[in-house]
This record gives sequence, C-alpha cells and structure tokens, in this order.
Amino acid sequence: MPVQPTPRRRRLGTEIRRAREALGWSLEETAQRLGYKALSTVSKIENGTQGVKLQALAHFFEVLQIQNEAQREQWRELVRRAAEPDWHQRYEGVVDDPLSDYLTEIEEALELFHWNSGSLHGLLQTSDHERAVIEGSRAWTTAEDIERFIAMRAEHRLAMANRHPRLKIWSVIPEGLLRQEIGGRAVARAQVEHLIELLKSDPNVTIQVLPLSAGAHAGMDGPFMLMSFATGGDTVTIEATRARLHLTDHESVEVYRTTSNHLKSDAFGQKESLSLLKTIAKDLAA
Repeated sequence: MPVQPTPRRRRLGTEIRRAREALGWSLEETAQRLGYKALSTVSKIENGTQGVKLQALAHFFEVLQIQNEAQREQWRELVRRAAEPDWHQRYEGVVDDPLSDYLTEIEEALELFHWNSGSLHGLLQTSDHERAVIEGSRAWTTAEDIERFIAMRAEHRLAMANRHPRLKIWSVIPEGLLRQEIGGRAVARAQVEHLIELLKSDPNVTIQVLPLSAGAHAGMDGPFMLMSFATGGDTVTIEATRARLHLTDHESVEVYRTTSNHLKSDAFGQKESLSLLKTIAKDLAA
C-alpha cells in the first residue's frame, strides 16, 4: 500500500539502496532474496513510497548483511518515527519539502561540515542575526510568515541542543562574511562574539576562518553541507534560495569530502581563527 514518502522513509530507502548496491545486487535479485514477488516493491521501498514494518527489519538485516548494531538501531529508529509529522507538515506554507528533508536528516546526523560564503549555518547564528538574514532575504512576504519561520527555527535549534549525542559541527567561514554588517554593526559584532564563545567553550563546534588573503579557494563553486551518519552513508546537501539538492552516491560525496578537506587546509587553524575573530569584533566595535 502506498504511503507518504516522508524524509525518514526516504532516508531508510537510501540506506537500503546503498546496502543493495554494496552487495552488487539488482532490484530483481534483491526482491527475490527478500521474498517479494515484484522488483517494484523494493523500488518503492527505496523511494520511500512503501513502508517497512519494524518486525520485518530482522529479515532485511539478515538478507542485506547488516551486522553493525549502530546501523541496525538507526534503521529501527527511522521505521519507528517514519509516520511522525515532519517539519513541512507542522509548518505548512513556511517549510517546503526539500527543507523538511534537511531538517529531519540533520536530526539523525552525527557530524556536519558547512561551507557557505553568503550565510552562517543556522545553528551558529544569534537570534538577532537570524532575524536580519530572514528579513533581508525577501523570501517571506508577510510578517506572519517571518514569525512562523523564526518559530520553526527556534524549535529545531532547541531539539538539536537537547539531542544525544550532540551534533558535531565543523564550519569554515569566510572573513568577508564575518565583516558584513548584517543587522547593523552591533548585531554583527554580537554574532562574531558568539562565534568566539562557541569556539572557546563548545567541544562540538569547530570554526575556521578563511582569510581574505587566501585568494582563490576550493569553495568558490558554491555552498554545501556534508552530513555524516552512524551508518557511514554520508549525504551532501547543496543549498539554493528555494531548493536543496541531496546527493547520496559515493562518487559525489567523495568529491565534496575532498573539497571540504581543501577548505580546511586553506583556512586558518583554531588559534589563528580565534585571533582573527577577536580582531573583527574589535573592528566592528569601533
């Protein structure tokens, strides 16, 4: 029976497809091994349009040779929570489907690498900076929509702060973005001071500043996020104004992993980044 292809069902489908491909099996062969009469059943499961029952997972583990207990538990959790209302359902008209996928995926991720020359990651923003960005984007046409989107972001930030284990964030931030007076000089300074505090006190946050002197660098092709999961099935999310492209194939993920490593090498280390952040904060206070 067709079901709503929620982000968690799509995520489970991606994991099942990866396991199948790692074994070198076709859809038809996988369907036979799982006991399905039609290969379309496996295709629907991988697309998230057919659900998997919790009690059936033991058979999937055996057939697809899923031995790692952390991976097994993640699959179980995806099935348990598959029917929960997602972000686009709870904030209809404010959160679109691609953003909903991202918000759900990041709740499952262990680590996140973020690069965006035009915007800080939402989990690193102060509330005043966040509001200035949202209002400045002109993406929302009414004050009500702005407030609903801010409320959603606040709910998501709280959920992320309370999750265990905590998400590990690694962000490379261009110096020019930190000097941009988003929300005015006082708001911009407070945002930089917030990053200083995170860098000094939060072991789950790594911040590197890419100085203006770096010149041409590996991130000039555009913004992206690389998310790592307990299963090892990493995902790349490419951001745009009204769309997010999710890449899960191994070749594409490795291309962006290489880009992230180049950006880490191009940017200042922790000590130099902290020093530059303090200089920027001082400049914004002048």
